Amino acid sequence: MKLFLPACLFVSLMALPTHADIIYFKDGMKTVCQQKAWEQDGEVKCEYGGWVISYQKKDVLRIVKTIPEKKLAPPKTKKQNTSQTASVTAPAVKKPRALSPGSLAFYDPRRPYKYWASKNSKHKTFKKAVDALAKQYGQSPSWIQAHMGDSNDLAQIHLNLAHPDTSQHVASAKAADKTPPGIVFYNPRRAYPYWTGRSAKYKTFKAAINSLASQFNRSAQWIQANMGSTNNLNEIRKNLISRKTAEAGD
Repeated sequence: MKLFLPACLFVSLMALPTHADIIYFKDGMKTVCQQKAWEQDGEVKCEYGGWVISYQKKDVLRIVKTIPEKKLAPPKTKKQNTSQTASVTAPAVKKPRALSPGSLAFYDPRRPYKYWASKNSKHKTFKKAVDALAKQYGQSPSWIQAHMGDSNDLAQIHLNLAHPDTSQHVASAKAADKTPPGIVFYNPRRAYPYWTGRSAKYKTFKAAINSLASQFNRSAQWIQANMGSTNNLNEIRKNLISRKTAEAGD
């Protein structure tokens, strides 16, 4: 599960290291860590600015490692008198702060306010959400659209806007990724934002829902009630197929 970081973490505009590990998700999205990413206790961890972001391992496709693991040499100690017992106290390590589980999508057509610029900045149109981000980052709306990226993950969008210079690292890693990402149901930066297939593209949410309704022989209301909250088209189809199969068995 992807985690939302408060806006205050992004506006600091701290410089990223030359390399940063990148997490690719099964829904086609990605997260650029400021430092390293690793697996622990059934989760994938991402270190960023003293914070550790946790994702569910089942949602992760792969981790692109750009930071080599370094083995720390044992600390040198002064030679002790043989008549005394050597005692070395390990230095205290400041543990990064962990975020509580949660996830925020930039766009979700099933919310009353579909576009969120932050947890407390919710809007009914794409334009107003972009305007809110432009005001927050002190940039023009056109700059925001050019640098926010293709992700629907709000935390990733804020990372892209706070550190636009990292796009070259993402592009390099993406070129090495030969696995095609899943189809995103909605992306406001596409000419036809709503896709129900690679050759089924629509301008409006209503048209896309009607397309799915025709494919599954169900009403548009049924589609909206059973498609789930994911933006991954494959997951939406799985949800609809699962519900239709369950109804057939009733």
